[in-house]
This record gives sequence, C-alpha cells and structure tokens, in this order.
Amino acid sequence: MSRAATAGMITIKKSELETPLRKVVRDELRNLLAQAEPWQSDPESPLYQALVEIRKDARAGRIKLLSDKEVWSR
Repeated sequence: MSRAATAGMITIKKSELETPLRKVVRDELRNLLAQAEPWQSDPESPLYQALVEIRKDARAGRIKLLSDKEVWSR
C-alpha cells in the first residue's frame, strides 16, 4: 500500500481499501450472525412490508438478487 503521512494523517488510495474493508465487514457480519438470536419482524412494520415487496418483485423477475458467490467473490 502506498501511503503519504503528514502531520498525523495517513492517506490511502480508495483502490487499496476495498479488500481490507470487505474482509472486515465479512468478519464482523460473521461474528454478529454467530451470536445473533432468532429475529422476527413485526408484519405491520415498514421494514417487513418492504421485504415482502422485494420478494414479490424478485419472484416476478422485475429484480435480480445476487447470490452469496456473486457478492463476495470479488
């Protein structure tokens, strides 16, 4: 990684951040999910309604949801 340091600051190129950020996010999600208790949303909540709409759109072919492999294999 090329870095420039001035007065307590480090500059890192955006392209150099992608891989470490993906690893951190993956690790943190894995840790969070390993500790997570089962979760259920209230069917009357806006989040639940949005998820239902996304599922309907996906089943109707109006959107394409990416697989885990497509998301994480970059």
